[in-house]
Amino acid sequence: MYNTYLQSENLMKLTLLLWVSIVGFAKVDLSEQSQLKNKFTPFGAIKAGNDKGIPVWNDLADNLIDEKSLFIITDENHQQYEGKLTAGQIALFQRYESFQMPVYPSHRTAVAPQWVYDNTFDNAIDTELNKDQSGFENAKGGIPFAIPQSALEVYFNHIARWRGQQVESMFSDAVVEKNGQYTLITNKALVRFDSYVLNHKSKNFISLIGKTLAPATRSGSGVLVLEPLDQLNKKRSAWLWDKGRRRVIRAPNVSYDNVVSTSGGLRTVDDTDMISGSPDRFDWKMLQKREVYIPYNNDKLADKKLKYRDILTKNHINPQYARYELHRVWVIEATLKPKWRHLYSKRTFYIDEDTWQVVIADQYNKKGDLWRVSMSYPKFFKEMPGVFSVINVFHDLVSKRYHVMGLENEVKTDAKYNGEIAKDGLFTPSGFKRFMR
Repeated sequence: MYNTYLQSENLMKLTLLLWVSIVGFAKVDLSEQSQLKNKFTPFGAIKAGNDKGIPVWNDLADNLIDEKSLFIITDENHQQYEGKLTAGQIALFQRYESFQMPVYPSHRTAVAPQWVYDNTFDNAIDTELNKDQSGFENAKGGIPFAIPQSALEVYFNHIARWRGQQVESMFSDAVVEKNGQYTLITNKALVRFDSYVLNHKSKNFISLIGKTLAPATRSGSGVLVLEPLDQLNKKRSAWLWDKGRRRVIRAPNVSYDNVVSTSGGLRTVDDTDMISGSPDRFDWKMLQKREVYIPYNNDKLADKKLKYRDILTKNHINPQYARYELHRVWVIEATLKPKWRHLYSKRTFYIDEDTWQVVIADQYNKKGDLWRVSMSYPKFFKEMPGVFSVINVFHDLVSKRYHVMGLENEVKTDAKYNGEIAKDGLFTPSGFKRFMR
């Protein structure tokens, strides 16, 4: 009798899950919203822990860099952990004997300022997808859909997640070849997350300005990008700095699967930040929520004592400095619509429930074979405060090459969060010109 009831209940849950993944227009009511102050965290994650190792939120631990791993998953034992691994992680074990995942105690270190929580609470009943489902409306600076009703709402939670109001940093990106040799490109950038800037009237969702510092062949180039939320109905605006003629030129409109040249062909424009841009060329589906060993609290990877050569090893980053923990993740799947073309026929995204950050992405080629695996390695930044990526790593299983974004170990200064907020004038062609000189 009890088993029959459970089967019936599970069937109803599955039916509801499938329905909201297709329809996706329902809004939560006041009783559901109130759960953000008891059952759920202010961002909509399950507040409670469990006996499998997931602690109660919020577990702010110190000295994680010195904590010892519980066990290490390797190519020899990964089969016994497959229930808590993604298809991409399993593929990495099968492809590289040297790939390992040190698993540590879980710590739910995701936090944000109270005003972000307050805005998220209001958004739960006010915010809705726009008519084209290419963006959302009526949102304050916070998570737009803390209690999501569809895969697209989960997607936009990632796009609009808390990353501070602004970050200024110097970092290097690397392309690591099959033989382990790598090339570096060093950049300086300032990113303003406009939707989180209080009392700000900017029409942009994100404003970015940056310049390349090395190598010498690329030094002196720069880019200015004004990113809208709805990139289907309003294209991003971008400018480049022509260092030869020392002038600003309008950049071509690049999006979707256009290849990013500085990635060695290993990253598309919409791979940036694990996934970005307009979602319109894919059909989106919500899959069952899971518990997965994901990259988390990667303080070691941010250690200034490390050199890039310590991290960038053949086939994958050095497992010695990576950290994985058991966390609950939302899982959404994007399948290419028949009328469109794209390098990927399908993509599966695993989103940390506490931060709404995509931490793992599995990308499939036109034949439906798993082709690329991307992982984001976040940590807690007290300056934000909150959890953000240390590096993002993009693996190509066929070429055995990989691309890393965001290395800061050899930079003397730390990234600066929420400093003096940049004026609108900086994010104009004339401001860009001053920035480059």
